[in-house]
Amino acid sequence: MARLRILVTGAAGLLGGRLAERLASAHDVIAMRHHAPVPAGLTAVDADLLDLGTVERAVETARPDAVLHSAALADADRCEAEPDLARRCNVEVSAEIARLCRVRGLRLIALSTDLVLGGDVAFSAETEPARPVLVYGRTKLAAEEAILGESPGAVVLRVALVIGRGYGPRATASESVAAALAAGRRPRLFDDQYRTPIDPESVADAVGRVLQGAAAGLFHLGGAERLSRYELGQRVAQVLGLRGPVERISQASQSVRRPADASLDSGRARRELGWTPRPVDEAIRDDLLTSERGEKLVLGCPGRERSSAGALDCDGDPRPRRL
Repeated sequence: MARLRILVTGAAGLLGGRLAERLASAHDVIAMRHHAPVPAGLTAVDADLLDLGTVERAVETARPDAVLHSAALADADRCEAEPDLARRCNVEVSAEIARLCRVRGLRLIALSTDLVLGGDVAFSAETEPARPVLVYGRTKLAAEEAILGESPGAVVLRVALVIGRGYGPRATASESVAAALAAGRRPRLFDDQYRTPIDPESVADAVGRVLQGAAAGLFHLGGAERLSRYELGQRVAQVLGLRGPVERISQASQSVRRPADASLDSGRARRELGWTPRPVDEAIRDDLLTSERGEKLVLGCPGRERSSAGALDCDGDPRPRRL
């Protein structure tokens, strides 16, 4: 495979940072950076995603062959509270990046979310109508439409709930459960919200396969298993040998309710990309028990105990600040 120059937005984020690290083993990765630190060793260009002029200058400076757009305002509660900000971060930025890629002839791969779904169908395929119930989901669906409308050769990857080891201070769904159990706390997890958990390594593998070929359009990226958040918590405890109860709760009492079933059918990615996600147990065990250097990870270490629904601004920085 030819070595490409790839500009990554959201490279300071939980998933974007891990993807940037993984892609850097085969490509020249340039991280678009604002306030939060990006992975060590990567070339960085500065841009504020809420200032589209700086985004264009960053693209001009980076001179990429392809763009991986992973930046988003992904905190569903904050999106509900600040819908205008959510639209700016998730829709307007995506549309501008798609325009820049089209006029420069750049390959564009953009990450979306399983939360664009309405929650009434198990294992939804790409052809299933999206009926988002959250502001976050509505803005991400609008971003998908803007990207594919502006840049028809682009690829949009709808990514399921992220497990395994993430980048930076935010925790993935499995990390937050593991940290709570290791610290003697009782995680309270929904038993009426279903997802198809996926790990960063599997997402990176799919991105690499897209870069190798000529795929275009919408692809679902979810794991093989449909699990409730409660079932996932039980699995984390079992795989890691952690003692302590996992409490089941209902999201019926929540002010902002996620789709009841956002599980994904990833058959298109399997057929057209030759892609297979890692098993859930493998992602939990390999990513949380050992690092890539074979060293033990401290599951409850400070700075990695934030919920996977924690605040996230446009460049992946979890610190609350004015955007």
